Amino acid sequence: MTSGDYLDKILDRMTSTHNITRNFTADGRTFAAYALYESSSEKYVLSRKANLWKVSESEHVLFMTLPEDADPGADPGTNPGANPGADPEALFEEAGRLISDYMEPVLSRGNEKYPPKDHMRTFLTAVLVLERSPSPELVKKVRKFRFDRSYLFSLRGFSQGRVIVVDLPHKKVYTSPAAKDVAGFFRQAL
Repeated sequence: MTSGDYLDKILDRMTSTHNITRNFTADGRTFAAYALYESSSEKYVLSRKANLWKVSESEHVLFMTLPEDADPGADPGTNPGANPGADPEALFEEAGRLISDYMEPVLSRGNEKYPPKDHMRTFLTAVLVLERSPSPELVKKVRKFRFDRSYLFSLRGFSQGRVIVVDLPHKKVYTSPAAKDVAGFFRQAL
């Protein structure tokens, strides 16, 4: 199975709950895909003007691929989502940087100091689809990855970063601790 085949399968499964954008451009590079899930809930009495509470949550998922034949010097614009470094370790480092330096401030907070008033939680997920098996050291790094940010002592909610590595040659999925609950979903597409 190629990274493109896997991406087609997993995005097809996510279409019912997420808004999908293929060849998504953000932070100066093009990603294979981006998926957005948003949900809100509220409790009111008699009319919506008498609102007791309201909460919103979202999930932002960026898909990055590393094809088997990736060229280390390739222009990422010619192969959307492919890492120009053609190295699983570099792709993981890029995913961590994206979560902390781009996804959290831009997608979670909207470049503001805090998220919107009714924000409860945001999941920031980077999915790395690899046609080369990751090294044991990389698997250890993925399993130790943590990113948590709370806003105003959690009164404005929190953001949590998750990394998922899909190992296509061995048909395995490795996740950070925060992504363990969705690992099965990604395994089913293998």
